[in-house]
Amino acid sequence: MASQRQALIEALRKLEPGIRRAFEDAIQRASSAISLKQVIELMEANRFEDLVRLLRIDQSVLYPLTEALRGGYIVGGNLGSAVAPKSLIGYFGFNGRHERAEAWLTQNGARFIQGITEESTQTVRTAVQAGIQQGRSSRAVAAELIGRRVGSRRVGGYLGLTAQQADSIISGRSKLASGDPVQMREYLGLKLRDKRFDRTILKASREGRSITGKQLDQIMEAHRSKALRYRAKVVAKFEAREALAAGREEAMVQLLDRPDVEEVTARWQHNLSKEPRPDHVTMSGTVITLGQGFQFPDGTRMKRPHDQNGPLRHRIGCNCMAIYRLKLRRHG
Repeated sequence: MASQRQALIEALRKLEPGIRRAFEDAIQRASSAISLKQVIELMEANRFEDLVRLLRIDQSVLYPLTEALRGGYIVGGNLGSAVAPKSLIGYFGFNGRHERAEAWLTQNGARFIQGITEESTQTVRTAVQAGIQQGRSSRAVAAELIGRRVGSRRVGGYLGLTAQQADSIISGRSKLASGDPVQMREYLGLKLRDKRFDRTILKASREGRSITGKQLDQIMEAHRSKALRYRAKVVAKFEAREALAAGREEAMVQLLDRPDVEEVTARWQHNLSKEPRPDHVTMSGTVITLGQGFQFPDGTRMKRPHDQNGPLRHRIGCNCMAIYRLKLRRHG
């Protein structure tokens, strides 16, 4: 068990930074390719659906990211094949071109791209609607959507953030601009704010003075930049675990396909986390036959930790893993 656990931890340590960078690079390419002038023109013409289409993240931009996830699946498969005992008759190697593996990779890539593009569309709508309601200029809103140009890059845009992040940032801007000391101090409770501006905000709140203009723009730009970095980390952590878990499971199924393997079992292993789920702690140590599925007290069934068919409440932030064991057939 310890060797499987350690191998997974090491694989995650290597995979997550690459997926995070691929996500950040994809958002940067998407933002940098958009013309600020065109965004402004569409806003001024009230052509908001055309604007949403313009800011839609193209599938080609996400290709390196989906390839990074594919790599995670293959790594997981190779980790799974290492579970096979040395006494296994013949030679076994993970087949990443098996039709099941290819199907998962295709479906996962499509799921991921759809999720990113749909989230991006909602974020754009949220930011544009807020800008209009606040009576801000088309140029100001456009610059916030795709970020400020710094050399060949753009920084501090909404593109790549979730709609929930956008809502929080928009609300935070209103609090800082309100001049209300209570609301301004509430902003300091936002975890993804840039803390370098805390003293400035505290000083303004004590003076009962709202934060406006360039100073407010700088604070919110820094907030969006930090939120994007956090988003990249969350995506990397979540997707790396799902890809590795799926690859390991497929390796076990391929092993079970062999005539000399009688049974594969999976044990749910809970790992330490900041906010452990009581039901995942309870599940730890439960052993099933591969394909049987784990059943939670709330009735949820999952094939394994990070099963994409399971509800998000059992997947987001989960550090659990499956520990596999093989039983060979007796001959003679």
